[in-house]
Amino acid sequence: MSKCTNLLITAVLVFFLPVRAEANVLNLREAPFSAAGDGKTDDRPALARAFADAQSGDTVLIPPGNYHIVLTKGVLVTPSGVTLWGQSGKSKLVLSSEGGEHREFLRLGSDVTLEGITIERDGDFPAVLLPLFGNLSNVTLRNCRIIGNAGRFPAHYCHALQVGNGTLKNLTLQGLEVEDCSYGLFQANAATGTVDGVAVDHSRFARNTASDLEFNSPKGTMRNIVVKDCQFRDNLCKSAGAGFAVGFANVTNGRVENCHIQNYSSEALHVEDRSADILLTGNMIVAGSTGQSNGVIMVLSNSTKVTIDRNYIDARPNTNQAHLILVTAGGKQFANPSEVTLSGNVLVNGASTRTWYLQPGSGPEPSGNLVTPATSPTKQ
Repeated sequence: MSKCTNLLITAVLVFFLPVRAEANVLNLREAPFSAAGDGKTDDRPALARAFADAQSGDTVLIPPGNYHIVLTKGVLVTPSGVTLWGQSGKSKLVLSSEGGEHREFLRLGSDVTLEGITIERDGDFPAVLLPLFGNLSNVTLRNCRIIGNAGRFPAHYCHALQVGNGTLKNLTLQGLEVEDCSYGLFQANAATGTVDGVAVDHSRFARNTASDLEFNSPKGTMRNIVVKDCQFRDNLCKSAGAGFAVGFANVTNGRVENCHIQNYSSEALHVEDRSADILLTGNMIVAGSTGQSNGVIMVLSNSTKVTIDRNYIDARPNTNQAHLILVTAGGKQFANPSEVTLSGNVLVNGASTRTWYLQPGSGPEPSGNLVTPATSPTKQ
């Protein structure tokens, strides 16, 4: 066979090979999906059909409307590489359930982005709205809102995001609002997965009934967590052991920076259980630990290399005897915290609060802190 003939056959084969077209925009309101978006019609079949048709690189467009989604025992799955795009505040997925069992709404694939979507539970059924399970990477929620309606439907939990089953790398929560849920983000104690890289910024958490962000991995691995420039408000948890704005347990390399935290019955920032390389810096905390007599910022249980730096804690609204900063073993069965550094903080006491208790040997002497007791400020 001649060289020219080979070239011709190659050219013909290349011409007829299937080639992926440019990325498509799949409009959920248009055929063949034809979602109603009227708040009454069950649009779950339309959403499932769009996910079945979508390929990596495609965008599923959710125009403004209220899309009623009836949850079943089956879970909707977003294909990898797909963007789910709505108009912030106007593209709403309203969830009900056909039964009273635990429900999960949407599992996300790798390289998936949710942009401008509101997700709201509209029924009293237990749920995890976005379970991030399996081996995932590069998942982004941007300018989304998650409403659990725990006040309207108090009989069952409603968690916004759950991690820890599989390996999750690079989760980004940007401009996210989570309100009236149970946990905003959590991992079950029994989970053995790996979470590596979570970035939460410019997000808002309000009126949740458990912890807003609880990074806890007693049987797995959790590392490289950054929470910055976020607002945490009016947490409704009344029991000990939960209700934190941000909790770290069994975490390596965690950071909470420049956040505003207000009205928490439990600790605002909580670090425990062998967490290491933790930085809490530049945060403003008003009325933290108003219901528990622990610490507004609390470090315990063999945590090490924790830096508490340049935070402002205002306990004037407190009527209890909480410490503003509490560093302690947490019980005889636990090792003491170590290498805990306190510097440059402004600590404003209430009428009955205590500035700090620092476990002997837990770190260097505090330096450069401005402490304001009931009478006058002192530098420590």
